[in-house]
Amino acid sequence: MKVTIHRGTREIGGSCVEVSTEATRIVLDIGMPLVKPGGDPFDMREYGSFDGPSLVAQKVLPDLKGFYQWDTLPKPDALFLSHAHLDHYGFINFVKHSIPCYMGEGTRKLVEITNLFTGKVPLTVPYVPFKSGTPAKVGGLTVTPYLMDHSAFDAYAFLVEGGGKRVLYSGDFREHGRKQKAFQWFLANVPKEMDMLLLEGSMFGRTSEPPKTEKQIEDEVFDLLRRTNGLVILISSGQNIDRLVSFYRACLRAQRLLVVDVYIANVLTALKDLARLPYPSPQFAHMRVFFPYHLCKRLALDGKRELLTTFRNYRISKTEITQRKREIAMMARPSMVSDLARLGDLSDSTAVYSMWEGYMTEPSTQRLLDFLKDRGTKVLSVHTSGHAFIATLRKVVNTLRPKTLVPIHTFHPEAYEKLSSSVLQLSDGVGVEV
Repeated sequence: MKVTIHRGTREIGGSCVEVSTEATRIVLDIGMPLVKPGGDPFDMREYGSFDGPSLVAQKVLPDLKGFYQWDTLPKPDALFLSHAHLDHYGFINFVKHSIPCYMGEGTRKLVEITNLFTGKVPLTVPYVPFKSGTPAKVGGLTVTPYLMDHSAFDAYAFLVEGGGKRVLYSGDFREHGRKQKAFQWFLANVPKEMDMLLLEGSMFGRTSEPPKTEKQIEDEVFDLLRRTNGLVILISSGQNIDRLVSFYRACLRAQRLLVVDVYIANVLTALKDLARLPYPSPQFAHMRVFFPYHLCKRLALDGKRELLTTFRNYRISKTEITQRKREIAMMARPSMVSDLARLGDLSDSTAVYSMWEGYMTEPSTQRLLDFLKDRGTKVLSVHTSGHAFIATLRKVVNTLRPKTLVPIHTFHPEAYEKLSSSVLQLSDGVGVEV
């Protein structure tokens, strides 16, 4: 068995791994980079004039033979997606339409909703569902997905077996979220004595403090809801389902309405049959739906008015929000500055920033935070990472006892020496026999 990390040996984001035997090739993730080689933020719009082969030549796309729509070489046998974060699936629309794509049902739904709201083309690769703990046979390889605790809904690690060898690709994970039992089940049930472990290390180089749990996030937000006399504005990813659940539970305890926008309403409704989640419905009376002006205008112009009518029975207006500020916590995003400006006095309000601090430097986020501060709104950070801290990484290494530990999804591969004496640092695009 041969393993090639096409991107991720020395960076976070853009994850892509190829596993092959003489007869079978599979690809694990096809992510979009988060940063350019110099460290500046990656922006795909800068490459809008490039054709596919040029993107490969510029090392924007990984050099995967036969993988892309324009490539006539023999194709890989399958693509497996670990979860619905762009740095793990963002280049999927370049993939040959005939390559089967294995992913969880929640991942598929999230990718499709993202494409729908951003105007991208629907998924063109054949979708093959999988379930946690159930092996999938692809040629001479067997791939077993394991549901993991992560800030992304429906995230998986992959065990790849073939030729008498075992390789585990961790994907992104943690153990301080709302799916701790999934992580514990993984540790108890995954085969031990792994030949190779490709382990994410996003938190190397960051804080070493013990992580807050999602329950602690819920408690902190609940306390803020109780102490704030005005509106509470919640700034977080619309796909961070654990965080949305924490917000909803805090609102329920504080007897406030949680107001989500029409995008989040669609996300929660799409996933409602896959987990016990709140969504706009009679069962969850403490949730209402706001219709942001710019988002709704764009959806209407794109001919997607049906997305605007589904939740009309749960609609809350700017007027009602203004009149009931003390009773409401409202999700907000940078594109909603003009909507927030119409809510009147916000000087007695509190904004909760609940994302990675690095996103604060993005111009759109800066504009939102500056607007709130100019209005006299108190801005506080209440967050915990979606990634495993060092103690959790060590727990995985000690449990799986890999013969070889390989850094991936990290800016600090040298730090893995803290976890094992059998670390192999690879370079992007360079394969290694297991």
